[in-house]
Amino acid sequence: MGSPLTYVIALYIRLSTEDSKVGSFSIENQRHTLRQYAEDMMMEGVKNVELREFVDNGYSGTNFERPAVQELLELVRAGSINCIIVKDFTRFGRNSIEVGYFMEMVFPLYNVRFISINDDFDSDQLHGDTGGINVAFKYLISEFYSRDLSIKYKSAKYVRFRRGEYQSKRCPYGYQKGANGRMEPNEETAPNVRLIFELSRDGYSPKQIVKALFERGVLTPGEYKAAHGSCVHDVSRCHHIWPESTVSNILNDERYTGTYIMGKREVTEVGGHHV
Repeated sequence: MGSPLTYVIALYIRLSTEDSKVGSFSIENQRHTLRQYAEDMMMEGVKNVELREFVDNGYSGTNFERPAVQELLELVRAGSINCIIVKDFTRFGRNSIEVGYFMEMVFPLYNVRFISINDDFDSDQLHGDTGGINVAFKYLISEFYSRDLSIKYKSAKYVRFRRGEYQSKRCPYGYQKGANGRMEPNEETAPNVRLIFELSRDGYSPKQIVKALFERGVLTPGEYKAAHGSCVHDVSRCHHIWPESTVSNILNDERYTGTYIMGKREVTEVGGHHV
């Protein structure tokens, strides 16, 4: 934290999955723009500046459930932030009601200066005003753009669904994603899945199947991923011992019967969490 004489400037950067396709929205581009602006402020007389960077990579702007922005807002409430700089309003958020609440109520209460570079917005120049109808329209346009983009993205996803393309980055154990976007058996792990079903057919319980896999030295799914450069969690203590729950999940997963299951859950509204 800065001392009472330190002027703390928070540089907030956000990049969503859709934004990553646009070069001007890249994290590096935003970082360069924000730092350059902060350096210009220092040259114009702002002294004893401490720059702090907050980055939400891969998060939508339709709500504020983002780790970096939550950390930033906690520091605002603690009185530890003097100024927030964003590249444009959409980086801070696309929900006009929530963003308006922070700009009109929270930031003025804690004497936090808010700057949006591309929108030529600086709360210090408004003398207590919040930007009026121009700012309101910019937020509304941003919110409608976000909703329109989400609908288009969802429509494109369902087109891929109908083509039979698998949308998740991770396939179930025993499968891999083929060149055509569809799931296909992974010849290295598919035999292990077949073995699990064959043992179950012969009357083996999940506990007995775990023992049989261990006796054969079959790598657990986690160990297999780690061996292929995708270490999601610590597998140093596995020693080829499969969790019974993993075996049970495979036996109960309808996808192993050849049924293609997609789109079981969807968010009911843009930025919402009701599924």
